Amino acid sequence: MRPTVYLANRCHQCDLVQKFIKKSGVDVDIYNVDLSNKKPPIDVFVYPALFVNSKLMAYGEDIIAYFKNELLKK
Repeated sequence: MRPTVYLANRCHQCDLVQKFIKKSGVDVDIYNVDLSNKKPPIDVFVYPALFVNSKLMAYGEDIIAYFKNELLKK
């Protein structure tokens, strides 16, 4: 299952994470919770939020570190 990142409007860290994803070419689904009916599998209090197989893996800029670590494994 592909990782999923949930973003929100007016979110500085969401912008940073989205730019990193586009630049690095990470294969991930991205949903803006303010612009779609897609919601995280559990309630979250901070965006962006990264889920893998419905499990919360990271919040905020920690998502960038998570993906950098995953890319190094390949």
